[in-house]
Amino acid sequence: MLGITASTFFIRSRALVGAGFFWLMSGVNVAFAFLSVISSSDTIRILCVSVFVFSLLQLGHVIAHRKQVKEKQTVLDLTQALFLLAAIVVTMIAIVHEDFTGTDFLRESARGIVGGLLLGGVTTAMLLGHWYLVQPGLVRKPIADMCRACLVVLFVDIALWLIPTSMISVIRGTVSDGWGGTLGYMWLGSCVTTAVLLVAAQKALQEKSYSAVMATTGLLYLAILVANGVELIPRAIFS
Repeated sequence: MLGITASTFFIRSRALVGAGFFWLMSGVNVAFAFLSVISSSDTIRILCVSVFVFSLLQLGHVIAHRKQVKEKQTVLDLTQALFLLAAIVVTMIAIVHEDFTGTDFLRESARGIVGGLLLGGVTTAMLLGHWYLVQPGLVRKPIADMCRACLVVLFVDIALWLIPTSMISVIRGTVSDGWGGTLGYMWLGSCVTTAVLLVAAQKALQEKSYSAVMATTGLLYLAILVANGVELIPRAIFS
């Protein structure tokens, strides 16, 4: 949810995408927020419910402004986005605090926040690519900007997983992954492949034909799969 909310706000600030796209993204957020409520522990359920309420309010606001041809940022939009982002971050930190303290808590909180931005960002970029079917005349700048932003977040996420206890320990064999270091190399492959796919998605947009956008969307589908490897493989090992 964190990445989807931040990415949606990032796209909306450019006032280039039709209002219907933000219906879609707000609806996705509501669905994820509901799942967080029913799957959360008792200690953080109130926080998850607050995220769900903020998500509903944001969806209601977007629907109320459905007649706008282009979604433009207002003070209310900014306030809603900031409240929702703050609620999500606080909830993520509370989840981490159940298992970690001290410097480990800070490290894991940063990993959780940046990982959420990565997965949500790539998902939003892929859904934006599909939106070109609905709004064919849309300029390519929003999706190109999203690809570049995801690439930056990817490098930050990789850097955080290199802070001890890190994936370097897994590759060296200091920390066992149960597969003789294979998962460590799979993580490296996921990192490189995600970066390559995001760069390729940007390059595809430089082609003049309309099919270039569809090619970018297909590449982002693949990027979602390998980006999950960047984030989930280390969590599976260190859990």
